Order: sequence, then structure tokens, then C-alpha cells
Amino acid sequence: MYRAWKKLAAVLVCAIPCIVCAQDQGPGPAPASHFIDDQLSAWMHFHITERIRGEYIAGEGFQSITDRYLLNLLQLNMKLQPVSWLSFAFQAQDARVFGQNTRPAPTSQKDAINLSVGYIQLGGDELPVTLTAGRQNLDFGDGRLVSDQEWSNVGLSFDAARLTLRRASLKLDLFSGVSVKVNPLGFDLPTPGEHFDGAYGSLGGLVPNASIEPYLFWHLEHNWWNAARNSGKLDEKTIGLRWTGKLPLGLDYTSEIAGQTGSAAGDRIAAWMGHWEAGETLLNAPHVLRLFVEYNRASGDANPHDGVQATFDPLFENPHGEYGLTDLFASSNLAHLCSGFQYRLRPGLTLSAAYNRYWLATSHDGLYVQGVIVAQSLNGAAGANVGSEPDVEARWRISRSTQLTAGYGHLFPGEFLHRTTDGFPYNLIFLNVTEQF
Repeated sequence: MYRAWKKLAAVLVCAIPCIVCAQDQGPGPAPASHFIDDQLSAWMHFHITERIRGEYIAGEGFQSITDRYLLNLLQLNMKLQPVSWLSFAFQAQDARVFGQNTRPAPTSQKDAINLSVGYIQLGGDELPVTLTAGRQNLDFGDGRLVSDQEWSNVGLSFDAARLTLRRASLKLDLFSGVSVKVNPLGFDLPTPGEHFDGAYGSLGGLVPNASIEPYLFWHLEHNWWNAARNSGKLDEKTIGLRWTGKLPLGLDYTSEIAGQTGSAAGDRIAAWMGHWEAGETLLNAPHVLRLFVEYNRASGDANPHDGVQATFDPLFENPHGEYGLTDLFASSNLAHLCSGFQYRLRPGLTLSAAYNRYWLATSHDGLYVQGVIVAQSLNGAAGANVGSEPDVEARWRISRSTQLTAGYGHLFPGEFLHRTTDGFPYNLIFLNVTEQF
């Protein structure tokens, strides 16, 4: 299978310049093959994405450790659409990391040439019914619980079937599948023993200039370990509602609340999370300026031995930017307050800045960094103040095909980190360049 895929990727690479050459031929009598190329170009589409990002980290693990490395992501994309209601999509992806201290490289950064997308779609965006089956990305709402995680150098795909129903301003997605487990040394396969199903709705028109989005996610997994290190089966349901809209005078708002129930290795699940954001775009400003404030909270577990799992499970959330640019935290035992602005200097160039404060939702639970507990105190004696983080970021679309993003985040450790770790500040500087052909 792996060798076959390498041959397919090579064919795609060779085919792209041939098609480009065929389309660039000047005027004059067209050869017989040119008519075939013209017909193929009407339903065959190719494009390449190349992304290079340099990152510098200081204070890794809140210790006096630094790291610097270069991430490279190459994606070869092909879409075949012989008729309006039938299409096929493929994406070959190669993710590499150079110069990193960690050996072997994390699976979020390295995955040799592989198939990240490969599906058949019956229907289309304008049709009332669409069925998509195969390897695909799942991304709902603003990605707080289910996201394709495209900022990650590898991303996240699902082997799934997805049925989309549309009528006027109403939309319902029904899906069933399993996440794809990254294998840097071979072909990526579905995660063993996992099932992920759900329904995500979008109700437009019920409230002026607003969208109400109810959802249900069902996560099943065998060989699960709970907080007390007991093994068993995970049977978790996440029920939530997202409400986003616009108000007069340039005001906007977003609210999302989700609760989790079910069982985890014999423990009862009772957890929740919430996100609330309000913003204002200054209409009379010489440049587009948006001010915002947001608050996030995800429950924690005060007692891992009481038979109740109260720490919220972030599922497949977007790992970038939801809780600051350093990407340290997840929707588990966290309270987060953020305020900031986005300032568009001119079309294609936006500057943004934010100030973040973090606390543990319960001081008797630990701190989760990228979904894994990294610090914990006995009986909550270390307090709940995790720290504060200012961020700055610039986004510049240099041309239709080139975009540059640069950012800096600095986490000042609070009382909790000083008492449970070495307490070094965490710094992240990155420069990201994306080119599309």
C-alpha cells in the first residue's frame, strides 16, 4: 500500500507540469492532444501548497530549555469533477521538521509522504443533499471541539462518511468515522478501537443576522485509561450549542456552551465548557479596527477517585490561537480571560494584539498543556494562578498566492507554575510563509 501510494504521488507530480504546459501553448493550430487537454482541464484541477515555518521556543516545559527548528509542509492537491454532482478529491502531503532537539520528532510535526485527503462526493455546495465518503477533514463552528488543525504541521484527517442536508438557511451535517493516526514511518491508518460520530446543525434566519448551531458528538474508544489509571471503555457524549451573530453599531457576539456525559473506564462523566466573546468594529475609523473581549472556562476534576470524571475532554479542538499564540493550553481545567484588537492597516495587512490571563478552574486538578497534564499540586496548595500572556501577530497577504504570518507570545508564570515547575517564562516566536501554485 505504501509503495503504491508513493507511485501515485510521483504520477501527480509529473502530471502537473504537463497540464500547465498544455494550457500555456500559444495561438495556432492545436494538435489533436490539445483538445483532450482542454476537455480534461474543465474537470481536472491541480494546485500545490508549500508552507515553511520557523519557530523559536525558550522555556520549554517551563524549564531553562530552548529549541529552534524549521517546519516544512508540502501538499499536492487534485480534484476531479466530471459532472456537477460528482467529484473526487485527493491530497498527498509531506510534513518534515529540521533542526529540532526532540528525537524522534512529534507526530504533530513529521509525517512522510501520505494520503491526507481522498474522498468521493455526491452532490455539491448548492444542492440539498451531499454525501462525502472517504478520508476528509471535519471542521465545525470555530474549531473549538472539532477542527482540521491545519496550523499543525501534519493536520488531522478522518476516515468518515458525511451527509449534508440543506434547505434555505438551514443545514444539518451527519457523520460517522474515526480519526487517522499519524505513522511517520508508514501509511497512516484509522485509530484502532475508536469511533467518532455526530450531528451538527446550523439554523439561520431564526434570529436576524445570527446563526444558532446545536450539535451532538459521540466519542467511543476501547482501552481507555481514566484519571485513576483504571482501564476500560470510553463512551462519551458531548452536547452543545453555539450562537453567533451581529448587532447594530458594528457589534458582534459569540457564545458556545457544551456539556459531556457518559462513562470512562467505569467512571461517570460530568464535565462542561463555555466560550463567550463580544466585539466591536469601529465603523468610522480610518482603518478597520475591531476590539474584543472573551472569557473561556472548562471544568476540572477536584477528586480523581470519586468515580466522576469532571475534567472536560477537548476532543479534536483547534490547537492554535484559541488560548493565546503559545498554543500551550487546552479546554481542560482552565479559566481564560482575553482582550485585544485586530487592526487592518490596508487590504491584506492586519496587525493584532491580545492580553491573556489563565487560572485553573479547580486548583485540585492539574494543568493541561496540549491536552496532557504537566503540573499538579497536592490538595490545591499551589493555588490557581497559572500566569499571563501578551501576544502580537501580523498577517500580510503579499499576493494572491503568498501569505506571511509572524507572531510572538510570552507567558509570565504565575504562582501555580512557580510552585509546581521550575517557573521559567515560556516564549514562542514564529515566522510562517505559505505559497500556493
